[in-house]
Amino acid sequence: MALGRGDRLLLIGVLAAAGTFVALYLTWYYYNPSPWCTFSPGWDCKKVRDSIFSNVAGIPTATVGVAGFLLMLALAVLPFRGVGRVGPWTTDRWLLTFAVLGALIGLGLTVVEIFVIESICILCLAGFLLDLGILGLAVGMPAEEPSADDQSASRSE
Repeated sequence: MALGRGDRLLLIGVLAAAGTFVALYLTWYYYNPSPWCTFSPGWDCKKVRDSIFSNVAGIPTATVGVAGFLLMLALAVLPFRGVGRVGPWTTDRWLLTFAVLGALIGLGLTVVEIFVIESICILCLAGFLLDLGILGLAVGMPAEEPSADDQSASRSE
């Protein structure tokens, strides 16, 4: 059974909310590191947090994740409120754009964790996987159903 547009938007909203919480926790963790996230030398959140890649000008990179996930959450909710477009694009197109952008950023950071830092942050990986889930749902999004007003307008032409 294929997921309908509403189901996909709901799932995107749930994943974006989870991603927001993960990114908020990572932002908090940046300022308050704890040992619970260290499992082995290859799975060490503190090692990733202590690297030069964990912030830009002293601002945790996780804050970008908070903003991105909140934006995707809003874009997933807007169609339920009757908003189909934001500016020149549909909410679906914006969702796909931000999901691709988030996946590219997550991929880049994961590659840096693996090959440069040589340690993976399990929470960062969770955020990346949540974004990949959003991307998968956004890529296969069915077209928006035409409203009753749109259908009657096209019949009268």
